[in-house]
Amino acid sequence: MAAARHSNQRITLVMLLLVSITVLTLDYHGEANRAIGHVRNGFSQVVSPFQRAAQAVLHPVGDVVSAAFHYGSLQTENAKLRDANGTLQRELYANQYASRVAQARAALDDLPFVGALPAIPAQVTERSASNFELTLELNQGWSAGVGVGMPVVGQSGLVGTILSASASTSTVLILQDPRQALGVEDNVGHPFVLSGNGIGRPLLMKSGNAGGASIQKGVVLTTSGQTNNNPAALYPAGIPVGVVSTSTTAPGGIGTGTVTPLVNVDTVQFVEVLEWLPSA
Repeated sequence: MAAARHSNQRITLVMLLLVSITVLTLDYHGEANRAIGHVRNGFSQVVSPFQRAAQAVLHPVGDVVSAAFHYGSLQTENAKLRDANGTLQRELYANQYASRVAQARAALDDLPFVGALPAIPAQVTERSASNFELTLELNQGWSAGVGVGMPVVGQSGLVGTILSASASTSTVLILQDPRQALGVEDNVGHPFVLSGNGIGRPLLMKSGNAGGASIQKGVVLTTSGQTNNNPAALYPAGIPVGVVSTSTTAPGGIGTGTVTPLVNVDTVQFVEVLEWLPSA
């Protein structure tokens, strides 16, 4: 039975092919032409479902072939777009960084507490905090005029002093180092002494003489500089140092307390080295 069905299907297919060939090759006029037209239309109605089925099957295949053909070019174009986007992002970041650098450097121009002292701009390149010393490394050395003992200031005030220098770099001993000690005064000229107490800790303060005046919280202390009583001060007068955070009066009338430095050495990026050295 199955063989008979296959045979009938083959006969039907052959008949359709013969009819199509006949319709396509013969050219009749008049009644014959109209008859052939009816046959052609009938044949189209019979064949159309097969055509639509073939298109439904072959159309996705064509899409796959087309997608495969264009995949490589799309990948190349996407790679170019990613590269262009990366370049634009890098340029944007570079411009933003340059803008921040320019703003930070401009903020150091004409600092009121520097006055007429010549200054050497420098950038912090490294921070060091050990049990032995608390320092910053700068990208300027003695070839730029930096010398040992020169004060270093930031936008807000005093940072420290130059500890050592090479031709192209220098090391700053910051205020928080326990070896640091400097004379300061309040807004009415009362003397105090500050000393380093370690990184992340406030400076220690005590009044500069027995029976010295106490001091209120929130007062800004500045370097007292060289006076007749202190000819070898490490810093010129008038540089802001820190804000009094605590204050007490010890037995004997000596004022003590703590001071928060105005310059955050953990974040400072640009400084100025003042070309000033204490008198011998």
